[in-house]
Amino acid sequence: MWQKFITMPFKVCLVVSAYFALTANNAYAEQVLPQTTEQKITLRFAVPHFPPYIYLNENKKLTGQGIVRVTQVLNNLEVNYEFELVANYGVALREMRSGNVDGFFLATQNRFRDRIAKISDAVLINNWSWFYKTSNVIDVKHSGFREQAKIGTILNTNTQVWLQDNNYPIATLSNDVDTLVEMLLADRLDAVFLSESVFVHALSKRSQSLDNIASVIEASRDFSVYFSNNFLVEHRWFLDAFNSELAKLKAQEKEAL
Repeated sequence: MWQKFITMPFKVCLVVSAYFALTANNAYAEQVLPQTTEQKITLRFAVPHFPPYIYLNENKKLTGQGIVRVTQVLNNLEVNYEFELVANYGVALREMRSGNVDGFFLATQNRFRDRIAKISDAVLINNWSWFYKTSNVIDVKHSGFREQAKIGTILNTNTQVWLQDNNYPIATLSNDVDTLVEMLLADRLDAVFLSESVFVHALSKRSQSLDNIASVIEASRDFSVYFSNNFLVEHRWFLDAFNSELAKLKAQEKEAL
């Protein structure tokens, strides 16, 4: 399902300086010359369902922390953009590899994605955490936990890659966060390894509090946007421009505190 967002055209300057008329730097000119709506580039993004970062609201519109944050930057850049909601990060990567999209978000960095795309600066911070019932005596740092615990996480995510790289056996891989929460509460899993905000959001939908759930942060990772190498070959200026606008947004937010 595609959802299309087009920013309003900005006024075309009537006078273009001689510098732009004579410059041989096409990449720079592409970045700074005024454009009409028809001339603007249109970026196509795959976005996995990942509440509270990305999800459909009651009106079937894409929303969430990630959507809001990224669209703020794209609007400031005055480009057109389209979002395709996909099942998981594996599908998003496949869509980008096939050339069907120019990028995907929100994503943490890994070696597989780096082969075909470049990652932006941090849009948000993502805490990877262990979650388990307080009634269970668990020490996630103990070697016995790694060897014996039944662990669940989301399919085709970096939490799955991290578990595999660190030799944790995975009992359950699911597309559905709610399934992992249900399995943990029913003692069918000993622990869930997941983005903190994602787990807490899913738990809150069940009217469950965190009182009966313990959590331990394993690592904090940047949550960013991947842009395909093919797109950046055609628009070499874009990643720097995106990061620059992102930095301005962060500075504005810091000043507002």
